[in-house]
Amino acid sequence: MDLELTDEQTWLSESIDTLLAREWVGPDAAAGATPAERDRLWERLAAFGALMVDAEDGLGAVELCLAARALGAHLASVPYLGSAAVRFALEPVAGDLAGDEERISVALLEPGRGWSVAGARTSLADDAVSGHKVAVEHADGVDRLAVVASTAGEPALAFVVAGAPGCETAAQPSLDATVPMSAVDFSGAEVVAAITGPTARVALDRLATAGALLAAAESIGAAGRLLDDARRYAGERRQFGRTIGSYQALRHLMADMHVRHASAWSTVLYAAAALDDDLPEAAQTAAVAKAYVARAAREVAHGALQVFGGVAFTEEHPAHRYLRRIVVREQQFGDAAHHERELGRALATRAAQGRASAPAAAVIPAAG
Repeated sequence: MDLELTDEQTWLSESIDTLLAREWVGPDAAAGATPAERDRLWERLAAFGALMVDAEDGLGAVELCLAARALGAHLASVPYLGSAAVRFALEPVAGDLAGDEERISVALLEPGRGWSVAGARTSLADDAVSGHKVAVEHADGVDRLAVVASTAGEPALAFVVAGAPGCETAAQPSLDATVPMSAVDFSGAEVVAAITGPTARVALDRLATAGALLAAAESIGAAGRLLDDARRYAGERRQFGRTIGSYQALRHLMADMHVRHASAWSTVLYAAAALDDDLPEAAQTAAVAKAYVARAAREVAHGALQVFGGVAFTEEHPAHRYLRRIVVREQQFGDAAHHERELGRALATRAAQGRASAPAAAVIPAAG
């Protein structure tokens, strides 16, 4: 496995960053971006090819994470996370279901349940979906909803046209105004496409893994932007005749921030490469990455707030906007505690299977 970015991947990252700098309103105005501004950015991303998921000729997990990192750095307000994760999940089993440029949000979380894709209470029967989902991102601004459901006790992934009869959305409070959330009630909403059984199980596992990685990559992008801004500020802000960056305490703080940010990106890059290479432990490496980034990105943000000082706590300063994006992505597709529990269960199951398959110890009869 080669963790060095290729020339094409570096070009992709730089090009998306340039596109966002030119086409997006920027972090200061992101919360107040109009639907037309969001639509224009989406059209530019689609035309650029940011949704062309293909293991052979298109984008893989590494490239999708590069795009998500750039979106986080610019606080772009588009439903890229769900759209890219669904396309990645469907690519090996039903890649034509997602369409070329359709905006898609994932309807996964249910009240009182965690982020597991198994055992959904929402039901799929007779080509209709019934149930209740919460924290559905950009529900009012997408073309379709990818609904995680169950049918006859088996997992299913159903696609419903957003706003169709039997699909009602209600806005929910969101810590980050650039990531609007909604609750969605499905009361017999017509399904336009669905996958079930073993195929759905494969797609849902890939959806959970890709969603966690993309959320982590966005967090890293936001944390990296905060780190860069804090470093520039420390080199410009003067106190007692010296730049504050010359003080040892801040140097140590920023060194720790750099290490956390770099190691967080390394874990995501390794997990994405493992996913592209179809390694058996790819899902577990993604869980490790999500759990690590959930804490590391927030620590970088908190360190940046200390560098900026009191000005960072004002409404006008952009630091809180990046922190909000980090906190929201920290929760989506499972926070650190969720993934640590899942990892613990997986390791315990593997250990139990190892003990069960181990040969019985030979019994040596006593002498005499």
